[in-house]
Amino acid sequence: MQPLGKAASDDDRPLIERVRRGDQDAARILYERYFDRIYNYVYARLGRAEDAEDLAIDTMTRSLTRLDLFRDQGVAFSSWVYRIAHNATIDHYRRQGKAILVPLESATIPVSADPSELAVDQLSNDDLREALRALTDEQQQVLILRFFQDLTAAQAARIMGKSVGAVQALQHRALGSLERVLHGRTNN
Repeated sequence: MQPLGKAASDDDRPLIERVRRGDQDAARILYERYFDRIYNYVYARLGRAEDAEDLAIDTMTRSLTRLDLFRDQGVAFSSWVYRIAHNATIDHYRRQGKAILVPLESATIPVSADPSELAVDQLSNDDLREALRALTDEQQQVLILRFFQDLTAAQAARIMGKSVGAVQALQHRALGSLERVLHGRTNN
Protein backbone atom coordinates (compact mmCIF):
# COMPACT_ATOMS: atom_id res chain seq x y z
CA MET A 1 0.00 0.00 0.00
CA GLN A 2 1.23 3.44 -0.92
CA PRO A 3 1.95 5.92 1.88
CA LEU A 4 -0.46 8.83 2.16
CA GLY A 5 2.06 11.62 2.63
CA LYS A 6 3.61 13.94 0.07
CA ALA A 7 4.62 11.06 -2.23
CA ALA A 8 0.98 10.01 -2.62
CA SER A 9 0.05 13.57 -3.53
CA ASP A 10 2.88 13.76 -6.06
CA ASP A 11 1.87 10.41 -7.57
CA ASP A 12 -1.80 11.42 -7.73
CA ARG A 13 -1.28 14.80 -9.37
CA PRO A 14 -0.72 13.50 -12.95
CA LEU A 15 -3.60 11.05 -12.59
CA ILE A 16 -5.93 13.79 -11.35
CA GLU A 17 -5.08 15.92 -14.37
CA ARG A 18 -5.71 12.97 -16.69
CA VAL A 19 -9.08 12.29 -15.05
CA ARG A 20 -10.00 15.96 -15.43
CA ARG A 21 -9.33 15.55 -19.16
CA GLY A 22 -11.65 12.53 -19.29
CA ASP A 23 -9.12 9.68 -19.07
CA GLN A 24 -11.08 6.68 -17.74
CA ASP A 25 -7.92 4.59 -17.20
CA ALA A 26 -6.56 7.24 -14.83
CA ALA A 27 -9.91 7.28 -13.00
CA ARG A 28 -9.76 3.50 -12.62
CA ILE A 29 -6.20 3.70 -11.23
CA LEU A 30 -7.19 6.31 -8.61
CA TYR A 31 -10.32 4.32 -7.74
CA GLU A 32 -8.32 1.14 -7.21
CA ARG A 33 -5.58 2.99 -5.31
CA TYR A 34 -7.98 4.34 -2.68
CA PHE A 35 -11.01 2.04 -2.62
CA ASP A 36 -9.66 -0.54 -0.12
CA ARG A 37 -8.41 2.17 2.26
CA ILE A 38 -11.74 3.99 2.16
CA TYR A 39 -13.69 0.76 2.52
CA ASN A 40 -11.64 -0.21 5.61
CA TYR A 41 -12.05 3.26 7.11
CA VAL A 42 -15.82 3.29 6.58
CA TYR A 43 -16.17 -0.33 7.74
CA ALA A 44 -14.38 0.52 10.98
CA ARG A 45 -16.96 3.27 11.53
CA LEU A 46 -20.06 1.33 10.45
CA GLY A 47 -19.32 -2.32 11.19
CA ARG A 48 -21.52 -3.53 8.32
CA ALA A 49 -19.86 -4.74 5.13
CA GLU A 50 -22.82 -3.86 2.90
CA ASP A 51 -23.03 -0.27 4.16
CA ALA A 52 -19.26 0.13 4.05
CA GLU A 53 -19.11 -1.07 0.46
CA ASP A 54 -21.94 1.26 -0.58
CA LEU A 55 -20.34 4.26 1.10
CA ALA A 56 -16.86 3.44 -0.23
CA ILE A 57 -18.25 3.21 -3.77
CA ASP A 58 -20.17 6.44 -3.24
CA THR A 59 -17.08 8.17 -1.82
CA MET A 60 -14.87 7.14 -4.70
CA THR A 61 -17.51 8.05 -7.27
CA ARG A 62 -18.02 11.48 -5.67
CA SER A 63 -14.30 12.14 -5.45
CA LEU A 64 -13.70 11.26 -9.09
CA THR A 65 -16.76 13.00 -10.53
CA ARG A 66 -16.18 16.16 -8.48
CA LEU A 67 -12.50 16.62 -9.12
CA ASP A 68 -13.28 20.15 -10.23
CA LEU A 69 -13.86 20.91 -6.51
CA PHE A 70 -10.46 19.52 -5.47
CA ARG A 71 -7.82 22.21 -5.18
CA ASP A 72 -4.27 20.91 -4.89
CA GLN A 73 -3.14 23.66 -2.55
CA GLY A 74 -1.35 21.89 0.26
CA VAL A 75 -4.08 19.26 0.77
CA ALA A 76 -3.33 15.78 -0.48
CA PHE A 77 -5.93 14.06 -2.64
CA SER A 78 -6.00 11.24 -0.09
CA SER A 79 -7.01 13.68 2.67
CA TRP A 80 -9.78 15.05 0.49
CA VAL A 81 -11.08 11.52 -0.21
CA TYR A 82 -11.02 10.61 3.51
CA ARG A 83 -12.91 13.83 4.29
CA ILE A 84 -15.60 12.83 1.76
CA ALA A 85 -15.76 9.37 3.36
CA HIS A 86 -16.07 10.89 6.84
CA ASN A 87 -18.88 13.20 5.71
CA ALA A 88 -20.65 10.32 3.94
CA THR A 89 -20.48 8.28 7.15
CA ILE A 90 -21.97 11.14 9.17
CA ASP A 91 -24.71 11.58 6.54
CA HIS A 92 -25.43 7.84 6.64
CA TYR A 93 -26.03 7.96 10.38
CA ARG A 94 -28.15 11.08 10.11
CA ARG A 95 -30.36 9.29 7.58
CA GLN A 96 -30.50 6.25 9.83
CA GLY A 97 -31.22 8.36 12.92
CA LYS A 98 -28.48 6.68 14.94
CA ALA A 99 -26.23 8.47 17.39
CA ILE A 100 -23.49 5.85 17.88
CA LEU A 101 -21.00 5.83 15.02
CA VAL A 102 -18.66 2.90 15.62
CA PRO A 103 -19.88 -0.64 16.21
CA LEU A 104 -16.55 -2.10 14.95
CA GLU A 105 -18.08 -5.59 14.89
CA SER A 106 -15.08 -7.34 13.42
CA ALA A 107 -12.22 -4.89 13.62
CA THR A 108 -8.90 -6.47 14.40
CA ILE A 109 -6.29 -4.91 16.61
CA PRO A 110 -2.86 -4.50 14.98
CA VAL A 111 -0.08 -6.47 16.61
CA SER A 112 2.70 -4.22 17.85
CA ALA A 113 5.68 -4.14 20.17
CA ASP A 114 4.28 -0.98 21.79
CA PRO A 115 3.26 -1.84 25.40
CA SER A 116 0.00 0.10 25.25
CA GLU A 117 -0.97 -1.69 22.06
CA LEU A 118 0.04 -5.07 23.49
CA ALA A 119 -2.30 -4.42 26.41
CA VAL A 120 -5.10 -3.61 24.01
CA ASP A 121 -4.32 -6.81 22.07
CA GLN A 122 -5.09 -8.80 25.20
CA LEU A 123 -8.61 -7.41 25.43
CA SER A 124 -11.42 -9.24 23.75
CA ASN A 125 -12.66 -7.49 20.63
CA ASP A 126 -16.09 -7.19 22.29
CA ASP A 127 -14.63 -5.27 25.23
CA LEU A 128 -12.75 -2.95 22.91
CA ARG A 129 -15.73 -2.34 20.64
CA GLU A 130 -17.94 -1.56 23.62
CA ALA A 131 -15.31 0.79 25.09
CA LEU A 132 -14.86 2.61 21.77
CA ARG A 133 -18.60 3.26 21.62
CA ALA A 134 -18.24 5.35 24.78
CA LEU A 135 -15.82 7.79 23.09
CA THR A 136 -16.77 10.92 21.18
CA ASP A 137 -16.98 10.83 17.38
CA GLU A 138 -13.65 12.68 17.03
CA GLN A 139 -11.94 10.38 19.53
CA GLN A 140 -13.19 7.33 17.63
CA GLN A 141 -12.07 8.83 14.34
CA VAL A 142 -8.55 9.65 15.53
CA LEU A 143 -8.05 6.16 16.99
CA ILE A 144 -9.36 4.50 13.81
CA LEU A 145 -7.09 6.60 11.60
CA ARG A 146 -4.01 6.21 13.78
CA PHE A 147 -4.27 2.57 14.87
CA PHE A 148 -6.62 0.77 12.49
CA GLN A 149 -5.60 2.66 9.34
CA ASP A 150 -1.98 3.00 10.54
CA LEU A 151 -1.71 6.64 9.48
CA THR A 152 0.75 9.15 10.91
CA ALA A 153 -0.44 12.04 13.07
CA ALA A 154 0.23 14.39 10.14
CA GLN A 155 -1.90 12.28 7.79
CA ALA A 156 -4.73 12.06 10.33
CA ALA A 157 -4.48 15.84 10.86
CA ARG A 158 -4.93 16.52 7.15
CA ILE A 159 -7.92 14.18 6.99
CA MET A 160 -9.55 15.63 10.10
CA GLY A 161 -8.77 19.25 9.19
CA LYS A 162 -6.77 19.80 12.37
CA SER A 163 -3.20 20.64 13.26
CA VAL A 164 -0.81 17.81 14.10
CA GLY A 165 -0.66 19.04 17.69
CA ALA A 166 -4.46 19.01 17.95
CA VAL A 167 -4.57 15.44 16.62
CA GLN A 168 -1.88 14.34 19.06
CA ALA A 169 -3.76 15.97 21.96
CA LEU A 170 -7.03 14.40 20.79
CA GLN A 171 -5.33 11.01 20.51
CA HIS A 172 -3.91 11.38 24.01
CA ARG A 173 -7.33 12.28 25.42
CA ALA A 174 -8.96 9.45 23.45
CA LEU A 175 -6.50 6.89 24.79
CA GLY A 176 -7.01 8.23 28.32
CA SER A 177 -10.79 8.01 27.94
CA LEU A 178 -10.48 4.52 26.49
CA GLU A 179 -8.31 3.47 29.42
CA ARG A 180 -10.83 4.88 31.92
CA VAL A 181 -13.74 3.11 30.20
CA LEU A 182 -11.84 -0.18 30.09
CA HIS A 183 -10.67 0.18 33.67
CA GLY A 184 -14.25 0.83 34.75
CA ARG A 185 -15.37 -2.37 33.00
CA THR A 186 -12.75 -4.51 34.74
CA ASN A 187 -13.72 -3.12 38.14
CA ASN A 188 -17.44 -3.90 37.68
